[in-house]
Amino acid sequence: MKKQKKEKTTVLFVNKNAQGIKPMNISSGLILNWKKYVAGIFFVFLTLIAVIVYLSSHSIQQQKTQVVLTHRVDTLQTVIEKVDTSAVRKKFSNIDKDLSTINNYLKARGIKPTFKGPEGGEADDDIISTDEISDFYDTYLKKIAYNIAYTPLGMPYHGRITSTFGHRENPFGGANVETHKGLDIAAPFGSPVKAMAKGTVEFAGLRGGFGNCIMIKHGNGFETLYGHLSKILVQVGQQINIGDQIGRVGSTGRSTGPHLHYEIHRYGEKINPQSFLTLN
Repeated sequence: MKKQKKEKTTVLFVNKNAQGIKPMNISSGLILNWKKYVAGIFFVFLTLIAVIVYLSSHSIQQQKTQVVLTHRVDTLQTVIEKVDTSAVRKKFSNIDKDLSTINNYLKARGIKPTFKGPEGGEADDDIISTDEISDFYDTYLKKIAYNIAYTPLGMPYHGRITSTFGHRENPFGGANVETHKGLDIAAPFGSPVKAMAKGTVEFAGLRGGFGNCIMIKHGNGFETLYGHLSKILVQVGQQINIGDQIGRVGSTGRSTGPHLHYEIHRYGEKINPQSFLTLN
């Protein structure tokens, strides 16, 4: 097959003096469809205009954002400059003193959380950022909270102490003096007995002269013992929270009447519970 030739139209360009005639062959399709070509060129033109407008608007918005951010940075810098760093240091110093006091209370009970201040008492406070200081106090306060939660503090029943820790006269006769390894707290029969710290029930049942007895294991090497109970309300392995009722006062075992026998052990050694009744 022969390739069909495209139709062409000859256009004559004549100047106003009818001289210099210049013929030009143009595709007939171009002449017949000139509206489509003009529309295409116009669409491309509009597209270019739209792109230019968008880029211009985006650039203006970026400039506005930059101005706003610059203003906020300047404002923040002004606020920082107005902060009285000496007052801040004084407040932290007061907190240090309070924490040291709490630390001393804990030490008196055999707990030794070391407190040296941020960075071990760094002389130049300016090199310590507020984030470092706040992180330090956050960590230390959590440590204190843990120690207090797992250290038996207070009385399992608020009654009159009838027998203290140490040597006493034998209430059953016989030998004149015996060693008493806890506190006896007078209480009406059936009075509630509460746990003095978080821990896990280690023993719950009859134990010799203690009668119905509960032992709770706490953190930091502490254990507490509650004896002569009329009723046990917990079982071995149970998790105990501070203030949970674990039993009721009774007179089981070697007892002269309703009362609570209360002991505190530290790493297996029996210690005087009276040191743990208050934070004074």
